[in-house]
Amino acid sequence: MNVIIIGGGPGGYVAALRGAQLGLYITLIEEERVGGVCLNKGCIPTKALLAATERVNDIKSAREFGIDVKDYSIDVNRIFTRKDQVVDQLVKGVEFLLSKRKVKLLREKAKIISPKEVLLSNGERIEGDIIIVATGSLPITSIGPLKIDNNRIISSDYALSNSSIPKSIVIIGAGAIGVEFATFYSELGVEVSIVEMMDRVVPAEDEEISRILERNLKRKGIKVYLKTTVKEVTDDGVVLEDGQPINGEKILVAVGRKANTEGLGLENLNINVNGKGYILVDDYLQTNIPNIYAIGDVTGISMFAHTASHQGLAVIDNILGKRKKMDYTAVPRATFCEPQIGSVGLTETQAKTQGINPIIGRFPFRASGYALAVGKWEGLVKLIADERKELIGAHIIGPYASTLLGEITLAVKERLTLDEIGETIHAHPTLPEAIMEASFVGLDLPLHTVV
Repeated sequence: MNVIIIGGGPGGYVAALRGAQLGLYITLIEEERVGGVCLNKGCIPTKALLAATERVNDIKSAREFGIDVKDYSIDVNRIFTRKDQVVDQLVKGVEFLLSKRKVKLLREKAKIISPKEVLLSNGERIEGDIIIVATGSLPITSIGPLKIDNNRIISSDYALSNSSIPKSIVIIGAGAIGVEFATFYSELGVEVSIVEMMDRVVPAEDEEISRILERNLKRKGIKVYLKTTVKEVTDDGVVLEDGQPINGEKILVAVGRKANTEGLGLENLNINVNGKGYILVDDYLQTNIPNIYAIGDVTGISMFAHTASHQGLAVIDNILGKRKKMDYTAVPRATFCEPQIGSVGLTETQAKTQGINPIIGRFPFRASGYALAVGKWEGLVKLIADERKELIGAHIIGPYASTLLGEITLAVKERLTLDEIGETIHAHPTLPEAIMEASFVGLDLPLHTVV
């Protein structure tokens, strides 16, 4: 069976690798570098930059460990060079795997001209039994008075590719992208202001987690402006709705994305899209055209690289007749601000909105032996269970929260109970013990904390 995949991001290339592995003939079309936004302009480069500022933070706190660092300097160009090296290494790794699995990689732009035919930008036409659209999303370039010119008003893509560090910056949006960039710039000594139209930072997270992060951002000297938007851009920065001016040498727009479907030919085939232009798919990732599927950001369902990759695996199974239905109840989220955030499932408010009287188990990292030993004790673990004590949500803000996601994601997916988590032996001294301790609190049997 011939399968054409348009888009080589974390959805497209994963589908290509798995499809080839299972005996499908795969043609992968990608006009830029494989890896998509995540690998080239998002997840990986931001984490490489944040890894550098994490070292800066460690140097600043070294004295409390008995280590005096009398002088150090920051080479921003070297930080960005290392970031590029990390990205290049991973891109080459993906290209090697595609070649090894005999995936045909075409570096062209594609347009679907029939349910089984694609026209390439070089004029070539290729046919396939199945077409998978995995073209991802793009940043919105204009929001109100903010029009990205990558001079004064910049996108996250530009910020990741330009090693010029401003003296001050206004970040529009306090979601994951906004607070990660705020963390990066703040550690480099930049005066950072965040403007968010919602009433809290990281508004997709549990409210308690948002409050803890806001407190930590302000403690770092980051100015946070909530429930407001930008009314005007000035030579010195921006003016908010209430007339308050904020100075900023640069303005980073970290909100809003749109489906990357321009020129794809969807309208010619009458492929159904929603009001925002995202491709509509069923639970099996199939569009209204039987042999055309869509995965990743272009569907607008769950815009994370790991969701796209999982959809890439599922779509191949579905093409082969295994009928794997997508389930989005346990999609983890990781935000690499300081402290980190890791979460999955329902928030406390969402649980109550659904008529659930949630059982809450909290455990602060300041009561964790390992957290105190390594000097990273800010934050907590918060578990949310239903009346049957089954875990329906879990939220962590604190040291290495992203690495703690595995256990709680599996627990939410499998609906493990607080008893089952508490009865699982956790190694000591480690951070995951905090998850076990939070389950004890939820069971009204707190061990190493007083409730």
